Amino acid sequence: MKDLHKILETPQEILNALVENHIIESERDELIESIKEICGEYAGRVFPYLYQLSLSNTQSRRSRAGKTFEAIIYKLYALLNYDFDSQGKVGRKIFDDVGLGKKVDSVLPSIENFKERRNKTIIGTMKTSLRERWQEVAEEIERTKIPEIHLLTVDEDISESKATEMSKHNIVVVTYDWVANSEKLKDKRNIVSFEEYFFEEIPAMLNFWKV
Repeated sequence: MKDLHKILETPQEILNALVENHIIESERDELIESIKEICGEYAGRVFPYLYQLSLSNTQSRRSRAGKTFEAIIYKLYALLNYDFDSQGKVGRKIFDDVGLGKKVDSVLPSIENFKERRNKTIIGTMKTSLRERWQEVAEEIERTKIPEIHLLTVDEDISESKATEMSKHNIVVVTYDWVANSEKLKDKRNIVSFEEYFFEEIPAMLNFWKV
């Protein structure tokens, strides 16, 4: 853990890449693709590291890995100027008041937007390892009657049958690009990459609230 800060110097690395390669002078579409490539390469280095942490035999280390993963996701939201509410940010009671349980980690753009139009928000939960824990998320959807949940994970072991089962429960899995686009999962519409999530799904949802 003591060397983690060296890996997480992403703002400076991205800025250096943008400047050194004159990417900021690019046209809009080219700029977006370049940023996707840079951020995707960064994610490719960071998320596997977190996944290895999550495989620790001790519960305390798994817990720390989960919190680190969560912190990185929230940091990326902030860097990309995406509004969001998390239980740690606004308090669990706020989530409880709108019927969201402890399995829900965050709502984009906000709880207030969720109260207005829940199907135009992104409800997220994060798990470093799926195993059978995704079933807890399915139970949360059934209990709260929310349209769907985005489940962010660094678990590479996602079988085709598990993906199909999660789809039946309206769970959208956000994972590595090489997992989402693997031969067995590339046709599963409920399996998306981190790049798709950050640069396509979230912006599309946020555009609704700009009107």
